[in-house]
Amino acid sequence: MKKFSYRTLILTVIVFSAFSCSNKPSSEKLPMSVKASFNLLPEKPQFVMYVNFKYLRTTDFWKENISDSIFSAENTFGSILNVFKSATGATISDGLDEIFFANSWTGENAIVMKGSFDRNKITNYLGNDTVFRKTDDKKGFIYYTHIPSNTMFFLKDNFTLCASNYQEQLSRMKDIPDTSSTGLINNQELMTAINAIMYKESLWLVSTEKTFIRGIFANFTDMKSGKKFDKSGSNADSLLSTQPDSLSKSDDIITNRLFEKVSSISLNAKMKNELDLVLQFECMDSDAAAYVDKLFNGIIGLAKISSAGKKDKKDEAFDKVLNDISVRRFDNAVLVSARINSENIKEFRSSNMFLKK
Repeated sequence: MKKFSYRTLILTVIVFSAFSCSNKPSSEKLPMSVKASFNLLPEKPQFVMYVNFKYLRTTDFWKENISDSIFSAENTFGSILNVFKSATGATISDGLDEIFFANSWTGENAIVMKGSFDRNKITNYLGNDTVFRKTDDKKGFIYYTHIPSNTMFFLKDNFTLCASNYQEQLSRMKDIPDTSSTGLINNQELMTAINAIMYKESLWLVSTEKTFIRGIFANFTDMKSGKKFDKSGSNADSLLSTQPDSLSKSDDIITNRLFEKVSSISLNAKMKNELDLVLQFECMDSDAAAYVDKLFNGIIGLAKISSAGKKDKKDEAFDKVLNDISVRRFDNAVLVSARINSENIKEFRSSNMFLKK
């Protein structure tokens, strides 16, 4: 009887622990095919972004809600896509499978595109287009420059296009063997952050750069102080008074101290029938994670208070999205999640929320 009771006690403890602990969901595994392109990217970028168009195009959400028109010429990233569309014939709807983008504070960037490219169009068409300039250096390296944007690019092989606005980076990408371990692969801090990303298959952006992270928090603390939601600031003051003292101090205290305790920040998403967006913070310790958790709960609470007294259609659509936002803390990590579906999008469009009043 004693032996049975002892085992029962142990089993009870295990079961209770399993249900009482909040375990972080498992992160998707980084595909080897994605990692294989990291050697082409700079070792110390400000941020890295990855988009898997080939997968996204297969999802119901993409088919119902997304098209090339989203990437307008007014958008910087859209302009780059339009450059390569005219240069190679590949678009996000057909031919362009994946894109990697890395940027630095000094303006140097690196772009790697995977897909089906029309080599004949590049060699025959671009040589006669005044918008593009062909360069053949003394070593036999042939590349093209889109003159208005100063974007240089070349085909590394039939399925890989490399681009940069920095000639030295472009040359480095040309000389790198496929099996080399260089570039981003050697940045252990950033590789750790990438491996921690929840959703890796669809799209993600990640940074471990402290100045970049500080800028993110500066924007959010503007919202926390009421600058984005309530011009009078009255709602912000009442909300802040309910939070810990550390959250009611100046923006400088939050941005200067908090960003140092956050090891990485990422925006990642999983797309199928719906779009699950995650703003993910990996922190140095549990205290920093608790701080981030309280900050974002305060931001969401402030947004709800601000929109509570507004009854027009625009705010109803926004409120439904707010209700689907969750903030979860798992030891040293904080996940701010939001779900977007076709119904949300239809309500936003019908409310003309994005039109100027």
